[in-house]
Amino acid sequence: MKKVWAIRVGAMALAAAMLAACGGSGKPIDTSAPPSSSGGSSANKDEKVKVTMFIFAGSNQGVVPREVVAEYVKTHPNVEIEFLESTNAATYPKIVAAKQATPDKPLVQFGFFNVSSTDQGLVDDLWEPLNPERIPNMKNTMTNLQRAENKGVPYQLSVMGLMYNKDKVKEPPTSWADLWSEKYRGRVVTFDYQWQALVMAAKLNGGSEANIDPGFKIWSENAKNLKALVNSNDALKNLVVSGDAWIAPWWGSQYKTWLDEGAPLGYVTPKEGPIAFPLYLQVLKGVTPAQRKVAEDIINLLLAPEAAGRYAELTNGIAAVTNAKVSDKVKNDPIFSPLLADKAIQLDWAIMAKKNSEWKERWDKEVKSKL
Repeated sequence: MKKVWAIRVGAMALAAAMLAACGGSGKPIDTSAPPSSSGGSSANKDEKVKVTMFIFAGSNQGVVPREVVAEYVKTHPNVEIEFLESTNAATYPKIVAAKQATPDKPLVQFGFFNVSSTDQGLVDDLWEPLNPERIPNMKNTMTNLQRAENKGVPYQLSVMGLMYNKDKVKEPPTSWADLWSEKYRGRVVTFDYQWQALVMAAKLNGGSEANIDPGFKIWSENAKNLKALVNSNDALKNLVVSGDAWIAPWWGSQYKTWLDEGAPLGYVTPKEGPIAFPLYLQVLKGVTPAQRKVAEDIINLLLAPEAAGRYAELTNGIAAVTNAKVSDKVKNDPIFSPLLADKAIQLDWAIMAKKNSEWKERWDKEVKSKL
């Protein structure tokens, strides 16, 4: 269930923010706003500005955004920032519906969007181009993940492999093809309309994103492998941890978080390679100039080395900010090494976004109808 959190300046909020804004080094995250050629990117301090920021739910993904915002509003008492906390799967359709109903009043003004939603947003014309002059920390991001026309800025990266229940699976899986293997009949769980497993089935059987038919053939013939199709991280976690499902295509970052909680989970990188899954920060069309300035300020602060590194540490992700400050433990962990990003499978998310509606119809008819 989504949650909306309002951050306002008050004595208790200030005290909590001062403590929370300290990273592993004990030094506070620098949240001073960047300069701008137009006289500063901060909102006019006399103008009341209210914005809503989309953040991901769970797995510490909201910690750093809240820290940065709490510090920011200390020096911008005219600004009120609310958080819409959920998943892209649940929230993206609502964002599109809001754009269609009230184009000048987006559901959220800015926030976090994975690469799938980012490319779908290009199709749906959701994003404002970002201005590097007003977001100077944009220059310190992985060049291979940067977007055309600066429609979004890369922030973090996760890689997808195969997560499994160690109590149920004695021989760890080795290939993406294990997802449709007979030994996992009724034991696979994945997100509904999440296309990585479909595309890998196509790629391993002579197809591609542009030729998806082999993938649909594989999953139509092996639909009974699917224990469930879910729409939340918790639902997927609960099915695998309980042993109702044994295996899932899943993110190394969230696997590590659940493992640290004591869940009986294992994780492997398939022999064909992991799938890269970047995370972007976006500003939505329909924002007012004042809202845009606030969004640009916060995005720039999130891209600062301390904030980007802290986000990566807390979420077990890979920072797409090249000067992010992370611990040696993270630097030396092969699951979270930036070098893994260079070796990961890069899917054609643009084609997938354009085909999304068509694939949903086919998935419903050719796969879900057989569950």
